[in-house]
Amino acid sequence: MRGPTAPRHRRALTLAIIVGAVVLLALIAFGALQVHLHGRVAFGVSAAGVSLAHATPAQARDDLARLVAQRHLATVVLQSRQGPLTLKLTDLGLTVDVAATARRAAQDGRLNVLGVRVWYGAGVGVEPVVRFDANAFQAGLQKIATAIETPPRDATLALVGATVGVRAAVNGLTIDQAALKARLLAALTHWQRFQGAAPLMTLQPAVTTAAAQAASTQAAVYLCTPLRLRYRQREIDLSPVQMATMLSVTSGADAGSSPLTFDNPRGRRALLALFSFVETPAVNASVVVKGKKVFIKPSSEGFGLDMPRLLSDMDYTAAQPGLRQVVVPLTTLDPTVTTEQLTAIGLNGLGSQFTTYYDQANKPRSQNIAQAARLADGTVIKAGAVFSLNDTLGPRTLNRGFDYAPVIEDGVLRLGVGGGLCQFATTLFNAAFFAGLPIVERHPHDFFIDHYPIGRDAQVAYGSQDLKFRNDTGHALLLRCWADSGQVTVVLVGATGRTVTYTTSSFTDLKPSGTSRKHPRVITDDTMSQGLVVYERGFDGRSVKVVRTVKRGGRLLFRDTFASSYAPKDWIKRIGTKS
Repeated sequence: MRGPTAPRHRRALTLAIIVGAVVLLALIAFGALQVHLHGRVAFGVSAAGVSLAHATPAQARDDLARLVAQRHLATVVLQSRQGPLTLKLTDLGLTVDVAATARRAAQDGRLNVLGVRVWYGAGVGVEPVVRFDANAFQAGLQKIATAIETPPRDATLALVGATVGVRAAVNGLTIDQAALKARLLAALTHWQRFQGAAPLMTLQPAVTTAAAQAASTQAAVYLCTPLRLRYRQREIDLSPVQMATMLSVTSGADAGSSPLTFDNPRGRRALLALFSFVETPAVNASVVVKGKKVFIKPSSEGFGLDMPRLLSDMDYTAAQPGLRQVVVPLTTLDPTVTTEQLTAIGLNGLGSQFTTYYDQANKPRSQNIAQAARLADGTVIKAGAVFSLNDTLGPRTLNRGFDYAPVIEDGVLRLGVGGGLCQFATTLFNAAFFAGLPIVERHPHDFFIDHYPIGRDAQVAYGSQDLKFRNDTGHALLLRCWADSGQVTVVLVGATGRTVTYTTSSFTDLKPSGTSRKHPRVITDDTMSQGLVVYERGFDGRSVKVVRTVKRGGRLLFRDTFASSYAPKDWIKRIGTKS
């Protein structure tokens, strides 16, 4: 017989099966969702209302980067006295870390279970991850301070004629750094760009109006009676009005003890003018070359006002009542170049001297040679240094004193700024040659020039061809150069103790010019009068070698060779076309 309990058991079993099935289905569904959301942002996660749900990490980063760009979060707009000031967020040390924000979004709505991030429900709005660099923040504030901040103005004394008045102090304004940082972060937390005025704090001046008013009473003593300045038997009385033009108001730490001072540019200028008769300038030693001899013109001390002491004495005395007199002190002025210095570096002997000659009638060329001599004159070549003529003369431009004169271009003499400098270079090369100095760089001319020493010419062009030599004597050398009366002279001052001999080879590799006087190369010249014809002599091409032997005390130091190869120079028939 079946008892009444059988139906109840069947119902319970059925219910258990149904519940188990539901739980199983729920677990399957939950597992499926975990699989679906694995590596993706959970349901409901957003940033500034923009849904990030189901996004992969790369998609989340892209979405957040677009959000940063759309909301202009990479910039800040601050109000300044000149109007809106737009800055990069990074200029204030702040950065929205998009990658870190995407990782934060991926973790929202998840629970860490045994090291596994398990989705458990809908996420919420994600705040951006903001990085802050305190040093960059400080640097950024310094850059914008002048546009936003207002420095305080100390109260000062003002001179009106011989009367002392007070200019009131004014408070300043400075950026409240802590408040600005907080407002920037608060705006970014809500995915907003900060726009508005920077929070400011009041800055108190160092000297208050009350302090200046107290100092004005003391300052009035300065101008109560004249101040006498005495130098030997000569006395100069400064009236209160005259003193007022020389005095300035002291600010800073010294304002309390000395409210007025003569120590300012106006005071110094006035004193120099009043006592110019006591000034004796120092004389520097100089090198003088006469013929083949070198002399050192001695240095001498000078005398001048002991300005710091005089100003200090005047400030002290003017602040005292009673007898107001200052004795004007002098100080010794030392020369910057002394006789002993020039003697010690060996500039009392002759290293070498060389002279070449030029046509004074060619005024522009003469000017260029003279300008080169002026620029090079007085150059000190330190021991071990390499002298560069191009570095010494600089660019050949009109505003540097050079003029248009003939230069070699494409085998023809044409006008160019700086024409004639090769003659100065040739003169300098020969001075270095006979001083026995190592030649670092030297270039012969393109074609043979018969009025230069054979094989000992030098061509220079700024930026390409230079003349360089090394001072290996162990002491400084001095260049003295001058051009006058159709001759240019270069002297290397400083005995080298070297003897120089040389040999010059015969010409080799003779190459006849392809032109002649009867069959010249014809060119037109718009600098010559129309119809004027001038012939320029041609030269055959050739090569030559100069071998130099340098000795010191009979001991061979070195031997070097200077090879020169000259191209043939055309005969030129130059026809003027200038109307």
